[in-house]
Amino acid sequence: MHSGLLIYGRDDYKKNQWFAEQFIERAQEHGLTIDLVLTDELFLGIDEQFYAEARRKRLVTPNFVINRSRNSIIATHFEKMGCRVFNSAFITEICNHKGKTHQFINSHGIKSVKTWIGNRHDFCVEQFGGDFPLILKSVAGHGGREVFFIANEKELTEKLATFSGDEFILQEVCTNPGVDIRVFVMGNEILAAVKRYSEKSFKANFSLGGKVEPYSLNDDEKRLVRKIAQLAQFDFVGIDFILDEEGRFLFNEIEDVVGSRVLYKCYDMDVVGKYLAYIEKSQKGK
Repeated sequence: MHSGLLIYGRDDYKKNQWFAEQFIERAQEHGLTIDLVLTDELFLGIDEQFYAEARRKRLVTPNFVINRSRNSIIATHFEKMGCRVFNSAFITEICNHKGKTHQFINSHGIKSVKTWIGNRHDFCVEQFGGDFPLILKSVAGHGGREVFFIANEKELTEKLATFSGDEFILQEVCTNPGVDIRVFVMGNEILAAVKRYSEKSFKANFSLGGKVEPYSLNDDEKRLVRKIAQLAQFDFVGIDFILDEEGRFLFNEIEDVVGSRVLYKCYDMDVVGKYLAYIEKSQKGK
């Protein structure tokens, strides 16, 4: 029996309690045991070696960790302890920083809309050469939060002043705002794709009231998704694309702690069972 931890932030756990409990309850079907640890219960330590404590007790080093915290420091620490972490620290680091995501993905010749990476301490609106309107995004936002349509320099200055962090990206407005395609990938397998769209907003997020429907990828789209999937070890992620004027995919972002509500809504798919089987397979031979 291989033992593991499922790590969530407390607020995210409350929102995803059913999904989290499914991992714990069904783990034994796959020769696994999984314990839940919330980030405010977890303490990472280093003496002669790396270790972790939870609820004031030192943890026996688990075989694996399912990190749903979006925290790459946690992932790195458990990797230093010798654990297999899903997703890896590298994936968590780049996918929870939109600037780093674009640097990594676009460096492999994959197209997106024009993107600028900035820090508000060094950014001068008057010197910026981009054409408005633009989309402003916090590098660490998810679920459509801290994403703004910016019409002019004044709006850009005002919105940057409200950001919780210093780093941001600016992007050209795509020709099909309010529509995107999310592709769910587990390892090298494309699980499914959904079309997300909104008739009221340029943001298509389901959590913000957008609509979803199943989407069938064509051969060119599958090749693009597989090209991205082969760049690194993506355990379970959502890869998002927006559409150009001809309906072709433009890379947008990657969701590390990807939600599964739209998968359950659009498909008869046992997401938890698939993920547990994937983890079980990774543990065999250890």
